[in-house]
Amino acid sequence: MPVEKHRTLIGRGGETKRQLESQLNVSIDIPRQGSGSTTVKLVGLPADVEKAKEHIASLAKESQGETIQVPRKYHNAIAENGQFFRRLRNDHKVTVDHAGQTPPAKSKPANPRANTGALPLITDDAETAADAHSWAVVDTGSSSEEGDIAWVLKGNPDSIQKAKKAIATALEQAQKNSCTGYLILPDPSTYRLVIGPGGSKVNAIRKQSGCKINVPRDQARDEAIEILGSQEGCEKARDLILAAVREGQLGRRE
Repeated sequence: MPVEKHRTLIGRGGETKRQLESQLNVSIDIPRQGSGSTTVKLVGLPADVEKAKEHIASLAKESQGETIQVPRKYHNAIAENGQFFRRLRNDHKVTVDHAGQTPPAKSKPANPRANTGALPLITDDAETAADAHSWAVVDTGSSSEEGDIAWVLKGNPDSIQKAKKAIATALEQAQKNSCTGYLILPDPSTYRLVIGPGGSKVNAIRKQSGCKINVPRDQARDEAIEILGSQEGCEKARDLILAAVREGQLGRRE
């Protein structure tokens, strides 16, 4: 087995190797890194060794993967803070790496506190009530990122083909989503009002605006809600989000 494939059998902290040994009922002896040896030794009953050999050979083949090139300017719009990669892994059992290339930095407004607007807060804290939401839009199409970034897809051939179709669809959508809006709410606790029970509110806003919406998980102060779509769609999504917050705050007061 080629030396560069050995790490596929080892996994992080040796976890993959331990799982394989338990699953296949064999002992796996992998040469030390730097030894130059390509021989992986399997010890066990003949039937188990043969089964392990076939399984490990298939893992080596999958680890080769297939590389596609994605325009760097659309990388982050497709990746959705890693959510897209998680969906590929969960839905198609396909993982993605970038062959050592550094992914492009996310575009952000020069002044995230620019273009503020009033967002009345139902609160007894007068200072907080005087605060305002922050809204800024970045034109994704004007990104200075040039060239492509490698996406190495690893999985079985059928799954890779399905993943490639999903990527093509996502790229087409990203090319239509010319803007990214950044909306910062003054009170982090109101982000849950944007999400709604089981994600119902944010899903409804996505449908009505035609935008992708990423609500920060940690909901720390000054963490922006990211909205990807057309200029008109981003503005509509922002208005719907602010309306959801106002509605939720009024509900808490009643």
